[in-house]
Amino acid sequence: MKDLDIRINLDPVNDKIVNFPVRNNPVDGKNVKNQKGIVIGTDSSYRTVDEDEAYQIIAKLGDNGLAKSLSDDYVMIFSAESIINAEFSRYLVGSVLVLKTGTDSKFKDITEFDVDMMRTFFETDLVTLTYGKEKFDAYPLEYEDAA
Repeated sequence: MKDLDIRINLDPVNDKIVNFPVRNNPVDGKNVKNQKGIVIGTDSSYRTVDEDEAYQIIAKLGDNGLAKSLSDDYVMIFSAESIINAEFSRYLVGSVLVLKTGTDSKFKDITEFDVDMMRTFFETDLVTLTYGKEKFDAYPLEYEDAA
């Protein structure tokens, strides 16, 4: 029996750790014509998405959707259910939707350069966590300051 079960199907609505016991075929991304963003998994797989799919993902996330700036140009959107707490930190395990934003807060079309930058910004911050003998990558999230 596997203690840790992580589901990453490049679906930010449903990707997460499916089974986490509590104790006290990726697309190459080269054809980005008319694409609005990419979905990146904490396992480093990714695929591009068009405008319709990006908005469908956002709508399906609904009140569970969270957003975090990935850089000045990119924002990542993910499910609150993909977050795990470990010691004094929170981590995202699953996948995120990454979009390019402008100063007018509208989503912009992406280029191959954007795909490379989005992946670099996301994957550079990944850390390896261990549960028992199993290792997996996760994206660290900071706690928000209490008001």
